[in-house]
Amino acid sequence: MFFYLSKLLLFVIKPIVWVLLFLLASVFAKEDAKRKRRLIKGLLILFLFSNGVIVNELVLLYESEGTKDLKPRYDYAIVLGGFSKMDSSLNRPVFYEANDRLMQAISLYHQGIVGKLIISSGSGSLLKQDEKEADAIALYLKNINIPDSAIIVENKSRNTSENIEFSSVILDSLKVKTPVLVISSAWHLPRVKLCEGNRDFDYFATNYIADRKRDYAIDAYIVPSVKAMMIMELMVKEWVGYITYAIKH
Repeated sequence: MFFYLSKLLLFVIKPIVWVLLFLLASVFAKEDAKRKRRLIKGLLILFLFSNGVIVNELVLLYESEGTKDLKPRYDYAIVLGGFSKMDSSLNRPVFYEANDRLMQAISLYHQGIVGKLIISSGSGSLLKQDEKEADAIALYLKNINIPDSAIIVENKSRNTSENIEFSSVILDSLKVKTPVLVISSAWHLPRVKLCEGNRDFDYFATNYIADRKRDYAIDAYIVPSVKAMMIMELMVKEWVGYITYAIKH
């Protein structure tokens, strides 16, 4: 039930939904004062959530750089899903922007820094529960000549907390005592770290979305940005998830 309620919540908390609600409320307000207040609130939210400079500074405060001093070798790395889905019509995975998680994991494997990859992700879909992301990624890795012996599939998890929980079960079954590297997006790691428990994890950050150089153009201060709006939608989701996990853990 919590899984389905969380899907509904993610729709409700979208910034664009907030803006539309305030603008719609202003249209139906009977009093001029209420109409103006609601219109101003809607436009203010739109400005804050679509301003490239404001959004970038907020993301800079939140994103994690991961573990600064990584070890020269990890026997196992957990690659957190959410960067692809299985396309049954093509019979192959299709990738989203966060696929840098997988690209960096492959690179670390080929460099000899990581010995085995635990691909952790089930299905986040409400309708297609049988299409497991980890299964599709395992097939992709085999197709690019990464051996079966280097791939471990965890395909039951539906969220970040379950990613770590179910991957930890696998690590326990393998009697892993050494540090394990967790690979995920820089904006995702703060939430991941809340789930680690007593496990000895190090963290590798991928696909940063903030401009760390703060190379702002003049128009970024005043011109609304669709990209900023999309980033803010992602960050609101992460912040809600972070607060929920902080309470839970």
